[in-house]
Amino acid sequence: MIHLARVRVASWGLVLFCAAGGAIGQQAEGHGGADGGGNHGGQATEVAAQPAATGSAWSATSSSAATPVTTDGKTLASLMTTYRQHIYTLTTPWMEGRAPGTDGNRRAADYLEFNFKQMGMKPAFPASDKAFATYRQEFVAPPSLRPGDSVAVVAQAMSYVTAGGASVGLVGGKDFNALGYSADGDVKGEVVFIGYGIDEGEEGYTSLPFDSDGKRADLSGKIAMVLRFEPMNENGKSKWASVRWSANADLRSKLDFAIDKGASAVILVNPPGAEDPRATQLGDVSMGFGTRSLKVPVLMMNTDAADAFVRASDAQGRSLLDLRKIVDEKGEVIALSKATMDANVDLDRKPLYADNVGAVLEGVGELAKQYIVIGSHYDHLGYGYFGSRDGEDGRGKLHAGADDNASGTSGNLLVAKRIAEAYAAMPADQPRRSVLFLMFCAEESGLNGSRHYVSNPIVPIEQHVFMTNMDMIGRLREGKLELGGTGTGEGLAEFLQPYVDSSGMAIAMKKSGLGPSDHDTFARAGMPVLFAFTGLHEEYHRPSDTIDTVNLDGALQVTDFVYRITLDMATRTEPFKFTTPTGVAPGATEPQQAQGQGQGMGRMRVRFGIAPGDYSGEVKGILIDSVTEGLPAAKAGLKKGDIMTKWNEHELVDVEQWMTHLTKAKPGDKVTVTYLRDGQTQTTEATLVERTRNSQ
Repeated sequence: MIHLARVRVASWGLVLFCAAGGAIGQQAEGHGGADGGGNHGGQATEVAAQPAATGSAWSATSSSAATPVTTDGKTLASLMTTYRQHIYTLTTPWMEGRAPGTDGNRRAADYLEFNFKQMGMKPAFPASDKAFATYRQEFVAPPSLRPGDSVAVVAQAMSYVTAGGASVGLVGGKDFNALGYSADGDVKGEVVFIGYGIDEGEEGYTSLPFDSDGKRADLSGKIAMVLRFEPMNENGKSKWASVRWSANADLRSKLDFAIDKGASAVILVNPPGAEDPRATQLGDVSMGFGTRSLKVPVLMMNTDAADAFVRASDAQGRSLLDLRKIVDEKGEVIALSKATMDANVDLDRKPLYADNVGAVLEGVGELAKQYIVIGSHYDHLGYGYFGSRDGEDGRGKLHAGADDNASGTSGNLLVAKRIAEAYAAMPADQPRRSVLFLMFCAEESGLNGSRHYVSNPIVPIEQHVFMTNMDMIGRLREGKLELGGTGTGEGLAEFLQPYVDSSGMAIAMKKSGLGPSDHDTFARAGMPVLFAFTGLHEEYHRPSDTIDTVNLDGALQVTDFVYRITLDMATRTEPFKFTTPTGVAPGATEPQQAQGQGQGMGRMRVRFGIAPGDYSGEVKGILIDSVTEGLPAAKAGLKKGDIMTKWNEHELVDVEQWMTHLTKAKPGDKVTVTYLRDGQTQTTEATLVERTRNSQ
C-alpha cells in the first residue's frame, strides 16, 4: 500500500548551500498523490535521472551539447525570489481565483502584461485599428456560472392570492429565485402540480397520464410546478437507480416537457425528504446559465415556501410531502386551484469576454520567421461555481489555483525573462527563432483561449514550429515529472535525452501530445509539443490548492528544464518535423487519451467516482487516491489506497487504458472490479451512473 501525504514546501533560505559543485536547491520533502498523464499503451519511455550522492534533485551533471543545469547559488536565489513573487501575487485573494468574468482575472492579465513590459518584450497582437499592437487577444468566453457575470437579475417578484383574498408576498433570494433558464416575463394564473415532470419514465411512468381518449392534460395558460429528481422510496432515494438518480432526473428535460405541453411558466421545487445534498439548496441564475433562455419564466421555490403554497391552494389542504408521495407511485396532475400565482422575471444577459495575454521575443536571421510558443493558462475556477471537486460545497469559496495554474504561469514569466536575457547576450547576428510567450484564458472551461489563438494566430500557423505547455508544475514529488508529447516530432525524444539525463528529476517521457490542456490544441493543429506536468493531487480543483502546498524548489527546477530546452531549440538549425498528435506512427493503433488534469470527458457517458493516484504507469493497475461519496465506487466499497487490477475480465495496466473501458460504457452497466487491498485480492460489483451536466 502506497502512503500518500501532502507535499511540504521547503524554505529556500534553508536549502541553498554552497559546495564544490556549486549552489544547489534541495528537493522539498514529502510524497504526493497522482502523477499526471498516461502511459499510452505501454509505449512510453521511463527515464529516471538519479541525483548525485548529496541527495539533491539539482545535483546532476549536464551534457556538453546542451545548456547546462543552473547551479549558481546567487542566480538560483534571484530566480526563486522572482518566482515566489509571481506565484504569491497570482494566488492572492485580490486575484479572485482568476475565473473569467471576475475583476481578479482582469487584474491577473494586467499583472502579466506589466511583467512583459518590464522585460521589454513586444506586444504579440495587433490592435483592432491596426495602429498599434497590444498584449491582449480578446475573445468571447463561455458564460460564467457565477450570478451576475453572464446573467444578472434585474428584477424578480413572486406572490399569490388565496381564495379567501389573502395576499402572500415571497422574498427573492430566500423563498424563491429566478433561474438562468428563465425568459423575461410577467405571468399570472393557476398553478398545476405535475409531479416530477417526466414524459416517459421507467415501467410506463409518466407525469401527464393519458385519459381514455388517449389525450393528456393541457397545460396551456397554467403555471407548472415541477419536482426535482424522480420517484423516490420511503428513504428518499431513487426507485429507478441504485446510485443517485437515473437519466429521468435530467432537469432540462423536465422544463422542456412542461413548456412543450403549454405551461406559461415553470416553478421548480426540491421534493421534501429527498436524500440528496442539493435538496436543501435554493437555485439561482447560475442554474441553467447561458446566453439563450427558454420560452417562459422559470423560477425555483424553496421547499418550505412551496409547502405553504400547496397547503393554501390545494382543494384538500394537502402538504407538498403528501403530493410527493402520490407521484412517487404514479403520475398525476393536481390543480392547485385555491390560489392564483403572480411571477415576474427580468434578467440581463451579457457576453463574457476574456483575454489571452502574449508577448514576442523577436528572432534574428533566417530563423526569425519561425515561432516557438511557450504557453500556460492563467485562469482558474474563481469562486468555485464551476469545476470544483468540492461540488456544491465549493460554491462561493475562493479557489486560488496555486498549482493549477499559477505555478505554470509563474514559470512562463520566469522562462520569458531568462530567454530574453540569453537573447540579449547572443551575438547580434546569431540566427534564432522568435519566441511567443502566451498566457491563455478560459482553459478551465474547455481550452477556449488556446483554441481561439490557433484559429487567430499572429502569423500563419505553419510558422509555429513548436509549443511547450506548462500546466501544474508546482507539485514535484520525489523528483517525478511527466513530459508529454515526446513522440510528436521526429528526433525529439533523442534531442531531449541529454536534458532529461542532466535534470536531476525522474522524468516519464510520454509520446502523446494530446490531453486536457492547451498543448492539445497545438498538437491537433499539426505542430510538435511538450507538456510539463507534475501530477494530480488531492487539492486539485479544490479551495485547498493554495500556495502552502506548492513545492517552490521543484517548480524552479522544472522551469530551468524548460528554459534550457527552449534556448537550445531556438538556435537549432532545423525544426522538428511533426509526426502525429499522439506520437504514434501513422497506421499504428493510437491510444485513447487520458493525460493531464482530468478534463476532456466529453465522450464519456458514465461516472465511477474515483480520482486515480498514479498516472505515470509505475503502479500496475489503478491506484485510488480518493473516492467520491455517493457514486458507484463508494457504493461498491472501494477506498483510498486500493489498486484496481481488473475491470470485468480486462486486466488494468494504467489510467489511460482504463479510460478506454470507461468511454465504451453506458449508464446502468454493471462491472466486476478486482482490486488489491493490503496485498489481498478482492472483488466487488459496481453499477455505473450517467455523467450528465443537468442531472439535477
